[in-house]
Amino acid sequence: MHPNSPIQVIDNEQTKAHVISHRNDPNESAIYYTIQILDKTGDNWKIDRRFSQFEELLKKLKVFFGEQLPSLPKKKYITFLFGRSIEDIEKRKIGLDQFVQDLVNRPEIVASSPFTEFFEIDKNANEIVVNPPQLLYELKEFQLGVRDFILNTESGLMFVLASNCSVINRIDAYLTNMKAPWEFKKDEEAQLAVGSVECWHQTLNGEYKKLWAKVYNSQAITCYWDHIASVLLIGLDSGQINQLIVLEQEGFQRYSDSQEYEQHKSRIMGLYYDRRNKYMHSISKDRRYKVFNLRMKDLVADFMPDQYELTSLLASDERRKVFIGDRHGQIFIYDIEKQMPSYMIKIVTNQLFLRGLFIDHQRNYLFSISHENGVILIIDIQNPGQEQFAKQITSLNGKPKSREICWSSKRGEIYVGNIDGTVTIWDARNSNQLSHDLDITKVHWLEEERKLVTASKDKRIKVWQFPQFWRDPKVMEKEHQIEHSITFKKLRESLFQNQKVQIDINQEDNEENGMILWDQPQKKYSGNSFEDQTELK
Repeated sequence: MHPNSPIQVIDNEQTKAHVISHRNDPNESAIYYTIQILDKTGDNWKIDRRFSQFEELLKKLKVFFGEQLPSLPKKKYITFLFGRSIEDIEKRKIGLDQFVQDLVNRPEIVASSPFTEFFEIDKNANEIVVNPPQLLYELKEFQLGVRDFILNTESGLMFVLASNCSVINRIDAYLTNMKAPWEFKKDEEAQLAVGSVECWHQTLNGEYKKLWAKVYNSQAITCYWDHIASVLLIGLDSGQINQLIVLEQEGFQRYSDSQEYEQHKSRIMGLYYDRRNKYMHSISKDRRYKVFNLRMKDLVADFMPDQYELTSLLASDERRKVFIGDRHGQIFIYDIEKQMPSYMIKIVTNQLFLRGLFIDHQRNYLFSISHENGVILIIDIQNPGQEQFAKQITSLNGKPKSREICWSSKRGEIYVGNIDGTVTIWDARNSNQLSHDLDITKVHWLEEERKLVTASKDKRIKVWQFPQFWRDPKVMEKEHQIEHSITFKKLRESLFQNQKVQIDINQEDNEENGMILWDQPQKKYSGNSFEDQTELK
């Protein structure tokens, strides 16, 4: 049981939500199962639910959390209203009770609206209800799955990269496009789009309108936008990089120049434009990190950090550093202050397939996530100029196959996009989830507006409004006081009995930025690997 769940544990074994009995309603010719719930405050209530209502709950939860959910007891236990045995009904009651236990062991499920509605938490325990993010609007006019996007709220500009996510459809498009000449002329586009970049602009009423689109005969994988230089870079699955010039003075209505660069031999995994030197930085699955001079049209540097595929790239203009992750779990730091980039240090994380690098410049933290097992890494990269002393400080165990990560410095929250279509939100007291239908490909946090923008292969971009507080701060403070008093009461009792007590809390308080990190062993979540979870506050 998660320690911050509003439905808690009795003696660390029996939870405070149980299917305790069943009754036959002759008027409706139905069996009702009675669930008793007890919350943190001591309030308790009972609800009666038919098996069909449990099925409806599971159906609603799948919209939020995909297929990674506990199972209901098989219908073979009860086939007809008459002729069934007491043993069959008891088996179903036991199975439903186990289903409830599996649900309350998942804090992200407890915080979801289907759960709170089913268990009538709003009605009976309003003070423990988590305020969920609200879906403001979604863009679903894309013909292909969204792979990446860039959002500039100041200018109301959004670039969206989309790709055909179906292997069969891609093969069909390749064959169709091959009917044209093998070598496309300059600016000539494919007949059927395998990938595309679209330019959208926000109108006065707040809605986004598509201005133009450019299609490719290869999947569009990643992009980078420099709003000062008006340079847009698009990395393709073929290893090519397309450079576009999109001018604000022309209202972003078109791209004025297009250049193709045969930069790599396989998929582009990361891009960066250094406007100071007019350099284009790129990494690829071909294991190469290349720096290309766009002004002189020549290669400045060609690095092969190690023998593994390169999977993520993040550049910091403030630090004049480039951070590169690879499939083997290594992070390489390069100094780009001078015209010739130079290698600084390698950080070995012991995780695989690093994705979604993100920097908090205020706290000097570098965040990354392992696509292989979902482990979130937090690395102290030290003050600017001291990156050679960078070291990993902690990790969080999340969902496997996660691919995107971003961070809110003000709220102290991490947002992780998962392959099952959910976004997991990590903070000091909650674990909530948002939902798409397919693989999350991008998450972007708008700090001042408290909004999270998510994209998915389901051909949608969604904008979520976050609450100022997940729960009532007064209630949370009261709970903190209660939990604190109970902990120290047990400690005093143990000391009085002359027993040795071990408290596995390693707390590090950074008074300068008000952030606290601590390690807190927890039970394994049902269906997930959230062990030894570290939380951020």
